[in-house]
Formats: sequence, C-alpha cells, structure tokens
Amino acid sequence: MAQAEALAATLAELNLNAQGLSGSAFDDRLAEEESGQYQNRGPRPRARQNAEDLIKELEADFLTPSSQFSPEWLNRLQRRWDVSTDYKDLFEVAPTQTRTIVRFDREGLEGRVTGYHEVTVPATSANAKNSTSLLRRPAGRADFVRGAAGFFPFAPGGLDGVEVIAEMESEAQTADSSRPGGKPSGLDRIINFGAEGGLLEVAPGFSRGLKFEVAKSKEAAENDQEVEHVLQQEEADLPVEKDDTASDVGGVKIDDDELSGDEEDIDSLLPVEFPALEPRAPLLSGVQKKGGREWAHVVDVNKDIPNFSELVPDMAREWPFELDTFQKEAVYHLESGDSVFVAAHTSAGKTVVAEYAIALAAKHMTKAIYTSPIKALSNQKFRDFRTTFDDVGILTGDVQINPEASCLIMTTEILRSMLYRGADLIRDVEFVIFDEVHYVNDLERGVVWEEVIIMLPEHVTLILLSATVPNTYEFASWVGRTKKKDIYVISTAKRPVPLEHYLWAGKDKFKIVDSNKRFLEGGWKEADNIISGRDKIKAQKAAEAQAQSQAQRGGQQGRGRGQAPGRGGPRGNSQRGGAQRGGGAQRGRGQPATRGTGNIARTGRGGGRTTAAQDKTVWVQLVQHLRKENLLPGCIFVFSKKRCEENADSLSNQDFCNASEKSLTHMFIEKSLTRLKPEDRTLPQILRLRDLLSRGIAVHHGGLLPIMKEIVEILFAKSLVKVLFATETFAMGLNLPTRTVVFSGFRKHDGKGFRDLLPGEYTQMAGRAGRRGLDTVGYVIITSTGKDEAPPAGALKRMILGEPTKLRSQFRLTYNMILNLLRVEALRIEEMIKRSFSENATQALLPEHEKQVQLSEASLAKIKREPCDICDIDLVACHNAAMEYGKLTSELHVGLLASPVGKRLFMPKRLVVYRKDGYRTAGIIVREGVGGGPTPTVQILEIGKLGGRRHPSDILPFLPKFRHLFQTLPTRGADMTLKVCKIPLSDLECLTNTMVKLTGPTWYLNIKKEAIKFADKELHKYCGSWTSTAWDEIDWTRIKELQVRDILEKRQAQATIAESCKCLQCPDFLKHVSEHSVSEK
Repeated sequence: MAQAEALAATLAELNLNAQGLSGSAFDDRLAEEESGQYQNRGPRPRARQNAEDLIKELEADFLTPSSQFSPEWLNRLQRRWDVSTDYKDLFEVAPTQTRTIVRFDREGLEGRVTGYHEVTVPATSANAKNSTSLLRRPAGRADFVRGAAGFFPFAPGGLDGVEVIAEMESEAQTADSSRPGGKPSGLDRIINFGAEGGLLEVAPGFSRGLKFEVAKSKEAAENDQEVEHVLQQEEADLPVEKDDTASDVGGVKIDDDELSGDEEDIDSLLPVEFPALEPRAPLLSGVQKKGGREWAHVVDVNKDIPNFSELVPDMAREWPFELDTFQKEAVYHLESGDSVFVAAHTSAGKTVVAEYAIALAAKHMTKAIYTSPIKALSNQKFRDFRTTFDDVGILTGDVQINPEASCLIMTTEILRSMLYRGADLIRDVEFVIFDEVHYVNDLERGVVWEEVIIMLPEHVTLILLSATVPNTYEFASWVGRTKKKDIYVISTAKRPVPLEHYLWAGKDKFKIVDSNKRFLEGGWKEADNIISGRDKIKAQKAAEAQAQSQAQRGGQQGRGRGQAPGRGGPRGNSQRGGAQRGGGAQRGRGQPATRGTGNIARTGRGGGRTTAAQDKTVWVQLVQHLRKENLLPGCIFVFSKKRCEENADSLSNQDFCNASEKSLTHMFIEKSLTRLKPEDRTLPQILRLRDLLSRGIAVHHGGLLPIMKEIVEILFAKSLVKVLFATETFAMGLNLPTRTVVFSGFRKHDGKGFRDLLPGEYTQMAGRAGRRGLDTVGYVIITSTGKDEAPPAGALKRMILGEPTKLRSQFRLTYNMILNLLRVEALRIEEMIKRSFSENATQALLPEHEKQVQLSEASLAKIKREPCDICDIDLVACHNAAMEYGKLTSELHVGLLASPVGKRLFMPKRLVVYRKDGYRTAGIIVREGVGGGPTPTVQILEIGKLGGRRHPSDILPFLPKFRHLFQTLPTRGADMTLKVCKIPLSDLECLTNTMVKLTGPTWYLNIKKEAIKFADKELHKYCGSWTSTAWDEIDWTRIKELQVRDILEKRQAQATIAESCKCLQCPDFLKHVSEHSVSEK
C-alpha cells in the first residue's frame, strides 16, 4: 500500500514537470490537487501560433545547446558548507615599492646598447604642485598646454644639483604627509641616497621608524681621514713609486710613520715664506689658458661629406634639390642627437634645418617647438609648415590653433610662460628651434631668450638659427656650458645670391659696392656730385667756356675777312654767354638753383627732412626706373608708419598689375575677408588697402590689422605685390625674398635719438634682396631724399661692409622672474644670474679659479706659526685689537664729514698716511675737502717708494709703539712716486698734525720736475724715520660731536690693549704676527 502511494506521487510529479512547473508553482499545484480545487477550473484558452514560431521555439528548446546550466538545477543541486573564517589573508604583505629602475645607455643611429645605469624613481606623491621632476603625475587635461600659475616648472637641464633637488622635494613631501591630520598616503619614506639603510623606515601611524645607522669603527674613521688628507695634497707631495727593496736598508725595514715624522721635523727647521704678504701673479696667466671642457665645436663646412647617404641612410624628410654642406652637417648632428647652432646668411636655407627637425620629431612621435621673435614670422611659418606637414599648430597672443600638434609654432614669450607654469606638454618636446637668435641683442626682449634657454629641461635638444654674427662660438659655448651638452657651430662663408649696393641720385642709380664687397669710390663721387648739384655747376662752367671759345673764334674769323669786329662779339658775349641768358648774375635755364645752408631753401625747414609731397617725385621716378629695368618686385624700408602710408599715397597714379593679377588679388581678398562681419569689411583701412593691393602696392607695419597684415604677406609671397612700403619688422626673419630692396634713408630713431643703421640691421634688411634660384644678384638701393650731399663714404662703408653687432647679454632681473623663481625652493635666483650669458666668461674660467683656490689653500695650510713663550700669551688679543683699531679709524674719518670742524681738517698741505693696495705709504693733501659720490675720496700727492711692495709690518696699526717696525720711506725725490691721485677715505690711516710748506700753488706738483725739486727740498726731513713727531696724529679735542667722540673712545681702548700686550717684547714679534695673520685669513 505504501509503495502504491509513493508510485502515485512520483507519477504526479512527472506529470507536473511535463507541464513546466517547478519551485513554488510546483508546490502550489500539489496543494490544489489534494484539495480538489484544480479539477474545478476550466481549461485555459490557448494562444494561436503560426508554424514558423513553433519551429523556432522547438529548435531553441531542443536543438540549440545551452551555454549554462538551468537555474532550476542551481536551486536544487547547490550545496553550501560551513567553513571556518581564515583571518591570515588580511595580513598579507604588500609588494615593496620600486625605488630605482635600470635604463640602458644607447649610442649610434641604430640605438646600440653600450651599458646601463640605475635611475631613482621619485615618490608617487610627486605632482605638479610639489615636484620639478619629469616623472611626476600629469596634471589635468585643461592645463596640458599652458600649465597653471601654481605648478612647479620642470627642473632645468644643466643644473649641478638635479639629484639634490629631487631629494629635497622627497623630504618635503614626506614632511607634508606626516603632519597630523594630513591626508594619509601609504608608507612614508626617508631616502638618503648613497647611505646605508635607504629603505622604508616609517610604518603607517608612527611618527618615526627604526634607525638603521651603523656607527663607524674608530679604525674606519681614521682611514677616511687619511684618504681625505692624501687627496688634498699637491701632486708634488704625492709618494713616488719605489722598488720593494727601496724601503729595506741592511735588512732593516723603515717605519713610514718615523719617516714622516722626520720630514715634519726638517720642515719645521726651514724658513717659512708668506705668499699672502707678497704680490702674487694673477690667478690666470692669460687668455691662452682656458679652464674646463669645451662644449662648443666649430664644424668646417668647406669640406664636403661624400658619404652622407651612408651616415644618414633613412632621412626623415627628402628635398627635390641637393642639400648644401652646412645643411648636411646639421642633419647629421640632429640624427646623432646633438644640439646645433646654425649661423647663416639670409636666404641661405636655414629653414631646411628647422624642417628636418620637425620631420624627425614626427618620426620619433615626439614634439618640436618652433619659436620666433614676432607674430608675423609665426604666422608665416604656420602657413608654410601646414603645406608641408600634417600636424601643425600655432600659439600666439592672437590665435591658438591645434595646440597639441606634433609641430607647435609660438613666440618666445609663450614658451617662457609654458616653462614657468610647468606645462605637461614639455615632457613630449624633443626639439626646440630658436629662429632669429640675434634678437638676443634687443634691449627689451633679449632677456626672454636667455630665460628660455636656461629653463629648458635636460631632454630637449636645441636648434639655434641666426644671421651671421661675429661671436657665434662664444654664444654656443655659453649654451653648451649652461645645458651641459655638446653643441656644434655651423656657419656659412657667403650668401648664395650676392648683393650689389647702389646710391640713388637724380634719376638713376650708381653702384657703390659690387658683388665682391668692394667699395667703389668712383660711383660714390659721381652720385655725390649729382645730389649736391656740383655736376650742373661743372656743366654750366663747361658751357660758358665753350661759348667763350666759340665767341673768340668767331671774332677772329670776322676780323680776318675784314668785317666789323662787332659781328661776332656782341652775339657771342652779351647774348649767348652774357648775363642775360647764361651769366652768373641772372639765373638762366642752365644755371642751378641757389641753395641755402642746412637745406632750408630746398625743403622749407632745417635738418634735411622732406615732406611726403616733396618725396613724391622721388618715389615715382624710382619705381618707374625699377619697372623699366625689370627690378620688381621691390621692398622699400621706411622707418616710420606714417611715412609708409604717405609714400604709398604718392603712387596714386601708378598701376603695376595686369588684368589677371587684379583678378587673383580680388578673389584672394574676398575669400580672406569672408570670416569678418559685413560691417567690418568696410573699415577705412581695409578699403584703402584693397585699392592699393589692386594696383600692386601695399604697406606693412605694426598699425595694420592682423588679418590685413597676413593678406599683404601672402600676396607679396605670390608676387602679386610689386611695391611694398614696410617698416623694419618686415625683415625680421620673414622668408619673403624680393629682387630689390630700397632704403628710404640710412638713419633711424631707436627710441633715444637718431643714429646710423648698424651693420647687423642693414644686413638683415638688405638680405631680403635676391631670390635664390630666380636671381643671379640682388639689388640694394639707398636713397638720400632731402639731402644736399650723398651719405658719407665712411658711414656707408661701416654700414654695408662693417662687422655685424656681437651677441650681447641683455639679462636683467624682472619682478615676474623673481616671483616665478621664489615659488620653487630648489631654483635660486643666484643660479639664474650665474647661468646668464653676461656671466659666460666668469663661468668659463671657474674651473681654473677653483684650482688656484685649492692650491692657495694648500699653501696656506702648510704655514704654521712657531711656538713662542712670549707671543703665545696675548698675540691673539694684540692682533684682534689691531684689526678693530683699523676699522674704528675708517669709521672715524667718515664720521668727520658730518662735522663742520672735521671737514676743515682735510685741508691742503697736510701730511697723511694711507694704504695703497694693501701696503702702507704716505702723501700730502693737494685739494681741500673730500670728493662726493658713493665712495668719498681725497686727492693727494703720493710720496711713497716707487714700485712699493708689501711688508709684514703693513698689517700693524698706525700706533706709536709699532712705528719702529715700519718700512722706511725714500728720502730722495727720484725714488718717490710723486703722483697726484684720489684715494678712498676708508684707506686713510692717519691725519698728521704736520703741514708741509709749499712755495708755489699745488698744481705745480703735477709737473714731475717741480715735484722732484719740492721733495728733495721739503720732504727728506719727514721721510727719514716714522718715529719722528711729524707723524703724530692730529689733536681731536676740538671735535665735539657725540658720535665721533664715541668712536674716539672705543678706538683709544683698542689702542691701549694693543700697546700693552707682552708679545711686543718678543724679538720675532713681526714674524709671529705675520704668521698668525696669514693663518687667520
């Protein structure tokens, strides 16, 4: 019965399972069947399904394998076991943080591994606000390009203490994170590079950790001192290698300690020389001796590179033409990872070097930054590079396009701001290209170049492009020494397109310098004659002479034929050559106009300046001449914005464009101005420039709108502008060559006054002439409007053929620089000054100076004072009192200037004692009073020994008890210096009470013979002995000022101490006090 019931229950379950019931639904069905409720329900209506849905459902249920178990199986078959909790997993030790990583050293173009070195990894807490490391955490995306004001700049390359800076930052981060209430940042660390126990030492929650310091043994400390002592010795004192048997004599081994002790005993017996008491040679023997390594290397571009394709087999960029030698040298060194300084003539092809660096950065998947001094050059380079490279961006004050590009073009000020603000973009920069480096000479902006070069990180390669300057090697040495990198100087010998220079006179040009740089005196004289009008005077005189000769010839012929003498005379003399037509009294057609002095008669004002109306004829004649001679396009440099506009207006009736050029110009202007609003397209400046451009004329200066300036540059590059009036900024690196360059003058106003153009300025502007590949020669024309004579030949020679201006430092501390440097504790202002170009010579000679200091210190260390029973008692006190007495004496003499009575003590004829270059001498005051200025001076006649030298007694004060030790003065006038000079008041040692008798005025003493006579007659009685009462000091009782009396009391107290010392009784007192003085120094 029980089995039957179990079987019935099993069949019921199977029936329910077949109906798809499981879980809670299965239990509910069983309960309903048992109660009889289920049978009372009617059948459920079935939803109709088509055949396709049924087939899909069957395939999904029975033919498609399932990728997972059914949930019913999980609910029915899952089992859980109770397992005891294991707390050991919570105490698992985290892996230690890596403090160092290994980097490979690579060489060659193929990156051959030659070694490896270990590099310290900074703390993970380093970020832009507490670290200068390149490995710090990146900042936000918004600050990637420009950085932020609160960010630290990256550590500049070439600093000696980069590791020290990293350690300081690490300690600062540790201190910040260990403060109470601070943000926990894992395990704190104390890292001491090079020391034992540089591990994790501070556990979380503890203020300090275990101390792993290992105390050195006494023997190790002695060994360290011995090694340090040996290293400080001079080379001459180093032990000489000897045979093994040299130290054994007769089988007895000599003890090294005994030998050294004997040497010390011998040295103590030898006389001690005092090098500090004698005049030493200068620290450096001359220019021939240079200290330190040479960072700059001059490349010889006269030697070709036949195997260039083997040296650089896979160039990052190819050109359709053969590269010049200097370009190949630059490419080779860039591929080698070296910095280069290319100083080439204008239009020589410096841009090729920049383009290759940009292509190489793109190949390496890094960034290249191209910096320029002006925005116009940045805009032009952006246009040029955008046609050559795919990923180009620009950052200037006016526009920002694609700032995260592989090639970024910006002004130097933008790059300086990025460096100071710690922009993360600097991490990816491989090359920084400085164009127009000679702009360093700019008084206002030159400091920016020096700041940027100093602040650039170590991984950046520098490419300097400049016009030819005389001191390229000097500047490159500074850059290399500052960045601790080798830099290669590459220069060009001559221009690819030679220039010819002309003077404009009358209606023609006259050559004054040919293509071989020879000055032609004949051409200058001819132009000078035309400008000054002497040619017309000569022509007039020649015409008069010819008329006279014809008249004389006619008169002779008339008398020969028997005719009246008046036939040939009156016509030839009074009418043709007389006063009425060509005479000197009345002006005729052939007579030049009378000119007033200072060019007032010609121009209506003095100074040789002309108005635009008066210059109109000159410019019309000049441009017509250029068109006739096929010398267009031409650029006319004018040193005034106003004159640019006026000169362009003077060509109102000139048109240099044909119909097709007019159409191209119109279409380009319309296309360019579409970005402007309709009301902005009708601005007066735009309308005026459109009219000028339609006729092939344009102006370019700082007063133009940026868009119009860019339009002018593009049209000039397309040769659609034939005549361009531009200011000097147009010549600053713009790659817009022309056939002819015209100067409106050779003088300019530089903000302080009018001056001639410098050779470098002239070369920069004249270098626009001559288009490479189009012209065989470039033409430069100098006009001298409003002048009565040509520019001086000497001035033209200096300007055209003179040496360009050297690169000079314009470094100065600015408030912005100081505030930026003070934000970073590790970057000191002194370091910035020390690494400026102005300190280049000092830093170049620094190793030699350090060596001399070490030698001097070693010599000083050998000097030891002999022990003395007398001097050992109070020699130190005597010396200190003597030094203090000298300081109080200087204060006393300066304090006398505040007293009316004290001022009168500095009167002529008074005998004085003073120090000159450290040794004691005497003199006579020759002019009353003390000279003003930052350093008060006294004018005296020096009566000391001719060619005097230092004496050991010169360190003693001028006191009565010390005078017998002084070096005596000469008694003959021939042996005295007898020279009138000014000495600082601080060098004065004593104002004596002696007034020397002078028979004549004091200016007589300037005459050598008179001074010798005076010395032989009056001074011999004073110079015989220092102990004479003539050298006694003046009586100070008349001085009543409290400040001076206070100094006198202190001074007297020190004198009493010095004169009461027992060491004065020592027979060798002078020697012992000299030794002590040298050792104190």
